[in-house]
Amino acid sequence: MFVTKNLYQNDEAWKATSLGNSSETIGGWGCLLTSVTMMLNGIGYNETPVTVNQKMKAAGGFQGAFFIPSVLPYVWPNAAYRDMQPCEASPAPIAQIDAAVAAGKAVILQVDWNKQAGIQTHFVLVKEKKGNDYSIYDPYKYGGDGPDKDVLLTTRYKFNGAKLATEISAVLWFDSYSSTPPEPPKVTKVAVPAEKYIIYAGEDDLALRADPSVGGYLWKRMLMATELISLEPKAQAKAKIGVQGQWIQVQDPKGDQGYVAAWFVSEQKGKPASSSSTTVSAPTPGTAPKPGSVPAPKPGTAPTPGSAPVPAGAMALFPTEELSFRSQPVISPETLIRRVPTTEQLISLEPANQAIAKVGVQNQWIKVRDANKKDGYVAAWYVKYASGSTAQATAAATPATNGVAKVKAAAEGVALRNQPVVNDSTLIKRVGINYEFTVAEPGGEAKVGANDKWIKVKDATHEGYVAAWFVSR
Repeated sequence: MFVTKNLYQNDEAWKATSLGNSSETIGGWGCLLTSVTMMLNGIGYNETPVTVNQKMKAAGGFQGAFFIPSVLPYVWPNAAYRDMQPCEASPAPIAQIDAAVAAGKAVILQVDWNKQAGIQTHFVLVKEKKGNDYSIYDPYKYGGDGPDKDVLLTTRYKFNGAKLATEISAVLWFDSYSSTPPEPPKVTKVAVPAEKYIIYAGEDDLALRADPSVGGYLWKRMLMATELISLEPKAQAKAKIGVQGQWIQVQDPKGDQGYVAAWFVSEQKGKPASSSSTTVSAPTPGTAPKPGSVPAPKPGTAPTPGSAPVPAGAMALFPTEELSFRSQPVISPETLIRRVPTTEQLISLEPANQAIAKVGVQNQWIKVRDANKKDGYVAAWYVKYASGSTAQATAAATPATNGVAKVKAAAEGVALRNQPVVNDSTLIKRVGINYEFTVAEPGGEAKVGANDKWIKVKDATHEGYVAAWFVSR
């Protein structure tokens, strides 16, 4: 369930306000703007359609009246926009929407608001699943609407069969890094040196942080080519550019100060970070990568989805911050597939013992599979261990004790779930390495190490399911 306060685009307070950079109004065309405003308030902000309209205009978040969701993280760092998935010509991904909503994530849906031919676009925010329908926060207020009235999607929008699979014509996926944005730290501004040394963001989404670390408070994200003034002596800052693990204290064009990752900046405007930094190849386990040993691939190249088998006992990882998912282990605009939010689970395609040694290590890369089942590479220094094991399907069988089969958690944090589904709503508890379960289904122990199997188990207090690839005999 996603909790927020219903706002209406046709509220008297702002319905006549011009939408974006156009002559249209929020009252007439501001459904996506208003849905996004409700989403932002649900993750800890305090906005109105007017304030979001103003801030998005200032950030270049409109093309005329067209709202550009990908700009949101540059204004509200706690918000992560993942993707817009069209489904006008195919059934809507109901199972995925259900899972996101059950996990408390914001999902905005495109629906058809009248019976004319074609899709008459309207956007609504999902509140929760109600039977075979969704209760929604509708940004357009009809007569009788109010905070206590439950609005069901297919009761109100029923011009394409009155079923969720056909009424939903597109899905906008969002994430947030926390339920509420963290409190910003207090900082003392640093004087700009007399000799200004200018550097530039070498990639989109460059983070400006309060401290020189990936865990530092995130002030904002910046677009490629954003001009930055070094607050450090030129020689000192220049020596850091392109060096993994180094940070440079800077001031942005608005006068905000903080630290940026030196390996994502450039001395030349419009040139990617890789032009002035060391590119790295996929390293051999236990060895340092050789600079420049892998050339940047041609634009448009990407790994074939599903090309690499998932190892038995595969390790699950989560990003420590929104990070780049790449077609090759090289920092370059040509290798970027997309940005991965901190809430998305990644599955290592490397043996667990090899991947574990890389996690958190500068200059190391891990080949992974994302939530869309695509294969690529992520920087190992931006991921953390979630769960997983070195359990193998070929593990030698262990005789049952008194006829009762047992399995053990093969890693820290293995999840016991009430259903064989990876979702926040199914989690019963997490257990430590070597925690013992009793197999509660005939022949369940035969699944140990299988990547797509679950085993029904029980302990002294609970019964549920564990992923077969995270247990051993």
